[in-house]
Amino acid sequence: MKAETFQDPAAQMKRALFQSLLIGAVAVVLYLFCVEPWQSDLQKARKEYLVQQDQRNKMINNLKGAGQVEEQLNVISNNCQPYMRGLLEKSVGSYGTAAESQLKPLAEKKGVVIRVDPTDLLMRRLPLPTPQSPQLYARKPIRLTCTGPFPNIAEFIHEVEREMPLVALEAFTLKVQKDPENQLAIIVFEWPVKGENTANAVKGGAKK
Repeated sequence: MKAETFQDPAAQMKRALFQSLLIGAVAVVLYLFCVEPWQSDLQKARKEYLVQQDQRNKMINNLKGAGQVEEQLNVISNNCQPYMRGLLEKSVGSYGTAAESQLKPLAEKKGVVIRVDPTDLLMRRLPLPTPQSPQLYARKPIRLTCTGPFPNIAEFIHEVEREMPLVALEAFTLKVQKDPENQLAIIVFEWPVKGENTANAVKGGAKK
């Protein structure tokens, strides 16, 4: 019979127990120094990913909202354009020159010829808040002559009122000519104007 058969069973059990403890100790060391840190890093990376994903979603939503706001601002801006075109500011030191530059394209569109009267008509004072704005807001009459067929002249006036809702027709005089294609009209449009608010900027007009 072999010698191993007669070995002490207790010694074999001790050896097996020692091996088990050794393997268990190695497993614990591996878990503590390898598996657990890896799991901790994995959980940390997962949390960071979730935070970044949440931030990304918020940024996407904000960008969508910004696009909607931009669209709304564009709509508002487009709706305000006709009113902004009717706000008159001096050009080359003259309100008449500024008005003529805006009216000529509309006149050409309707087949009439206009010429703005260089005479400086008095402005009408508008009520201003207290303290007053450094800018002057008033209404300025602009007189011009318009020649062409009467229907075209009427269409020109309607075009001005449509394109510039703040500009009002103050006076209209038709001087009938022999040539129906070359009638003469004297038109006075009243414009909202903006300029420097000085003591002499407005002459006459209604008081506050």
